[in-house]
Amino acid sequence: MTREDYIKYPAVSASRIKRHYTGDISYAKASLNYGKDFHFALLECEYETMGTPVRNTYDAIHQVQLLGEMFDKSEKERIVVSEITVHDKTFLGKGAMDLCWDEMKIIADVKTTTAKSLQAFADDMIKHCNHVQAVWYSMLMGWNPKDFYYIGVPPKVKKSGQFKDLYLYRHNQQELDQAYELIAGFLNQFDGNYGK
Repeated sequence: MTREDYIKYPAVSASRIKRHYTGDISYAKASLNYGKDFHFALLECEYETMGTPVRNTYDAIHQVQLLGEMFDKSEKERIVVSEITVHDKTFLGKGAMDLCWDEMKIIADVKTTTAKSLQAFADDMIKHCNHVQAVWYSMLMGWNPKDFYYIGVPPKVKKSGQFKDLYLYRHNQQELDQAYELIAGFLNQFDGNYGK
C-alpha cells in the first residue's frame, strides 16, 4: 500500500484519535512538512544521499550498538491495517510506523523536536497526545506498548552527530493507561464513519 493509499484507506488512525483531543494542528504545517521530509531522508534514502543533518542523526543512532541494530533490522515505514477490539467492540484500525523490529517486537518513532531537554521532549509527547500513537500502534501489532520508543531529534544532534544529543524516551505505565483511556473514549463515541 502506498502512503497516498494509506491516507485514503477507510480505517481509524492514531492521527484521527489525536486530532479528536488536540483539535486542528494546521498551524504547525511547516514543522510537520519538515518532519516528513526528514523522516523520508533518514528512513528511505541511502547514506550517501542524506544531507548533513540527516547523516549526523544516522551516525548518532549508530554510535550505540543496540540502537543501530534496531534501526538496521527494522522494517521502515511499515503500514498495518488490522481489526482492534476495545470493550467488546471491533474497529478497523491503521497505522504507519517508522521502525518495526519484528525480532524484538519493538516499535520506534522518530520525532524531530525543538525541545531543549529530554523532560521537555517527554512533556511534548503527552501534550500532543503521542502516547495515543504509541498505544494504538502497539495494539495494531499485538505488541507491548512498553516496547514503543521515541527517538527525539533536536537541532543539536543534527549538528553534532553525537548519541548524547538524541532523546530516547518511552512512556511510563500511567501515560500508557491514560492513552488507552483516550483511545477507548474516542472509540466509544465513534459513529462508524471511517471516511472522515
